[in-house]
Amino acid sequence: MTRNLTRSSSLVFALAMTPGMAPAADAPLSIPTPVIVRVVAYHAMALGDNVGGARVTIRDAATGAVLASGRQTGPSGDAKVIMQTPHLQTEAIYSVRESASFTAELQLTQPTLVEIVGEGPLQFPHAMRRASKMMLLYPGKAVTGDGIILELDGLLVTIEAPTAERPLGIGDEGIVSTTVKMLCGCVIEPFGIWESRKMDLYGELRLGEKVIQRIDLYHQGKGLFTGNFKIPRSLKGEKSISLRVVAADAEDVNVGFDEVTYPLVPWEQSRDATGREIPAIATPKP
Repeated sequence: MTRNLTRSSSLVFALAMTPGMAPAADAPLSIPTPVIVRVVAYHAMALGDNVGGARVTIRDAATGAVLASGRQTGPSGDAKVIMQTPHLQTEAIYSVRESASFTAELQLTQPTLVEIVGEGPLQFPHAMRRASKMMLLYPGKAVTGDGIILELDGLLVTIEAPTAERPLGIGDEGIVSTTVKMLCGCVIEPFGIWESRKMDLYGELRLGEKVIQRIDLYHQGKGLFTGNFKIPRSLKGEKSISLRVVAADAEDVNVGFDEVTYPLVPWEQSRDATGREIPAIATPKP
C-alpha cells in the first residue's frame, strides 16, 4: 500500500514539472457572468432601433482591455410603463416590457472593476451623446433585470427644410421646418408625455457668430415645428448664412440644436425677384 502511494506521488510531481502541465489549482477559473446594459434618454425611454440604437463598450478599468462591445438593439419600450406608471425606486421599469438593451456574457476570473460606456443615438451623429459608469462585477453574479442604466442628456433636433443644397436669396422670405424629439425618438408635442409648451424652442438666422434674426416656432404635429424668416436685403454681398434651431427643456438639462449653412444668391436671382424657385446646387461629378 505504501509503495502505491509513493508511486502516485511521484507521478503527480512529474506532471507538475512537465512544461504546459501546470496543476489545475494554478490556472484561474473563468466564470461566465451575464451583464445587461441599457442606454436610455434622460426623462424618456431606451434608445431603440428607430434611432439606430446605441454603442456599448465594457472595459477592464485597470488594464483598458475591452471585455465586450456591440450595439444596443430592440424597441424603445412601453411608454405607459416607463413614463406613466408609479413605481418604487427599487422596482424594474425598462424590463417590465421589452425594451432595447445590450447583453454580454463576460468570462471573469476575479472581481473586476469595469467602465461601461454608452454612445448614441447612432442614426443621428449630430445629436450623439456619451455616458459612462464604473462598477464592480463579481464572477458569476449576473446583472439582469433593468441592468446597468446609462442616461444620455439631450434632444434630437433636425432641420428638415430648407435643405442644405438649396441656396437662399437675399430679401426672400422662407419657412423653416424642424423636428424636435427626445434622444429615444419620442415625440415632443403640446399636452403630450413630453410637453413642448414647457420647452424653450426657437430658431436663429446667423451671420458668423452674430444673430441677425430670432424665429418663433409653432407646433404642426408629430414633433414637427415651423417658423417664418426673412433674409434682410442688408446682407447684400454676403456669400452664406446659417440657420440654427435650439431646443431646451424646463430644467435646461436636455438641450439640443441643429445648424445648416446655406449659400446666398443676390436679390436679382432670388425667388422673390424672379418668381421662380432657386435651383439647387449641382453636385460635381467625381
